Amino acid sequence: MASQQQVDQYRDQGYFIADDAVAPEMLEEMIAAAQRATAKVRSGEIVDDPAGVRTGGTGDDATFISGLMAPEFGEPVFAEYLGSEALARYLQPFIGDELRLGWVHLCVVEGDYEIGWHRDTGGNDRDGSYEVEMDILARHRSNFMKWHLALADDPCLWIVPGSQRRYRTDREREVLINDPRGEIPDGQQIDLKRGQTIFWNSNTIHRGLKPDDVAERWTVMCALIDHRTAYDDHGEKGDHQWLMADNIREALPERTRHYYDNWRALAEPRMAAGG
Repeated sequence: MASQQQVDQYRDQGYFIADDAVAPEMLEEMIAAAQRATAKVRSGEIVDDPAGVRTGGTGDDATFISGLMAPEFGEPVFAEYLGSEALARYLQPFIGDELRLGWVHLCVVEGDYEIGWHRDTGGNDRDGSYEVEMDILARHRSNFMKWHLALADDPCLWIVPGSQRRYRTDREREVLINDPRGEIPDGQQIDLKRGQTIFWNSNTIHRGLKPDDVAERWTVMCALIDHRTAYDDHGEKGDHQWLMADNIREALPERTRHYYDNWRALAEPRMAAGG
């Protein structure tokens, strides 16, 4: 379970890093599975389809592969990982034991990679008043736990520690609104080593930036959600139509299937209504 120091760091700084949130043997399986899944997308064996499996791109342009739990990939380890005990013990102090599905994506980036400074606002006002922004930070994704698992050394995530708890500074506003590639003095590079996991709050001001001397970014990006909370159309709504396929549920291990059932009970009515 997460230590009190890790819990306190997450609440104060917006993140903490764990060395043992994945079993060593599962890490090796996931690395091999990620390589096979990427090859299937880049070779055209699995094609991005709005009505079916989502891959986040086609051919070499596929950099965020999002349908990893689909049986078409033939890689059950990703669903097993999402429901693993090693993860559950870290999530419990923050979002409890009764969870619903979030996502599991694979980031496989070669060459230049930069996503400018931002908060994950989910359609909320990006340039509101103090009262508006503090309200967003208090409620948006407050029922989420989000994390990255490094399949290879990953120094690409930058965070402004503690920014999830406060209104932006004048400099931060300038960067967030007008100059997302600018510099923020308090920005901190997160240097994950292979097998490490960062659990982090995406209400922090953050960016993705791959250093020139890093050849590739191989990172699994996931989230799970506290099922005791209401469905958040801004925070949870996404391109999940592929998860309604008839072949998904039976391919999931027991704990992940439970997360899936919880999510589907809330998401399906909204999708059916076009919401």
